[in-house]
Amino acid sequence: MVEIRVAVADSTRALGLINRLGRIFQPSSVSFDGPRKEVCVRSEWESRSVVEVLSTVEAWLAAEGPPSATLWVGDRSYTMVGPAGPETLSGHAA
Repeated sequence: MVEIRVAVADSTRALGLINRLGRIFQPSSVSFDGPRKEVCVRSEWESRSVVEVLSTVEAWLAAEGPPSATLWVGDRSYTMVGPAGPETLSGHAA
């Protein structure tokens, strides 16, 4: 089992990401932690699941307009930058 967390600076935009992820994963696998402002996905540990989350976050950044999002997969964090910023995905240990 893997938990992927996505920090959302503006919690009003979290619903869009939750809806997108809910189309891919079972609704019980997707949740929002309001105090931490994080969307969480719990899934079996498969590369396909991680890639689907990354693709969904990328589409959400393009559609909803946040400049970036930080994701955690295990003990590593990644910052994805939306289309308004440089097209990079950088990773570093948390």
